[in-house]
Amino acid sequence: KIDFLLLKKMLRYTAPLILGGLAGAINQFIGNPMLKFFTPGTTSDKLTQLGLFGAAAKIPILMTLFTQAFNYAAEPFFFRHAHREDAKKIYAQVAQAFTLVGSTVFLGIMLYMDLIAFLIGPKYREATGIVPILLMAYLFLGVYYCFSVWYKLADKTIAGGIFAVGGSTITITLNILLIPMMGYYGPAWAALACYGFMVSACYLSGQRYFPVDYPIAKMTAYILLALAGYGLGLLNNGWFEGRLFAKLSANTGVFIIFSTAVALLERKTIQAFFRGQPPSDT
Repeated sequence: KIDFLLLKKMLRYTAPLILGGLAGAINQFIGNPMLKFFTPGTTSDKLTQLGLFGAAAKIPILMTLFTQAFNYAAEPFFFRHAHREDAKKIYAQVAQAFTLVGSTVFLGIMLYMDLIAFLIGPKYREATGIVPILLMAYLFLGVYYCFSVWYKLADKTIAGGIFAVGGSTITITLNILLIPMMGYYGPAWAALACYGFMVSACYLSGQRYFPVDYPIAKMTAYILLALAGYGLGLLNNGWFEGRLFAKLSANTGVFIIFSTAVALLERKTIQAFFRGQPPSDT
């Protein structure tokens, strides 16, 4: 016997998530076909742009795998802890931890790009300029997964569908506008704008319906420190051009500086950890 009342509740909850999943697939995979269609020039020009983008986009897959693995583990974790009194504090700590690890992954990949670039062929390495853009885009996507807990727990999954459709609209529109001007950089910037919109909209609406005291200042600091480290890495590329060992040594120094800065930000948490105590705050 079908419980139509329960079925109605299930469909009302899951239908927006299905729509969001379809829109999410568009956000992640529409870049390649649009690049092939909207790149001006001959068929050879289109295939060249497509090949460069596809090869360089293999490197940010490291961040994609980390983000997807986190998402698969996070959703059951969020629901399992939903009835705890300190659930919102836990959600805030998870978002902070993800941002820290994601920022570290971003900086680690960019500082050692000279080694990681060997994963793709020499003729495709000119497109590695899109790597930091895509890495930051996927970092934002992971933070979005953290923030999205609010509409799943508050039974407002329609919000998730709206965010995803809005992101898809941004993705498609920017690809149409940017690809003729920027080539394979177009899909990268479109992805960053899409996920930047989604994470911002999700956070702002979540603070209205399901407020969580996320440590936004610290999360922003991690990202800015990683971007600053990336900037120093770019300077090292100019200073030590043609001297790979010296460049990598200097970049290792940058990574140590980043780690030291993070340790200073989290000194209370680190002290509590070594004392065997729970952290006093996020």
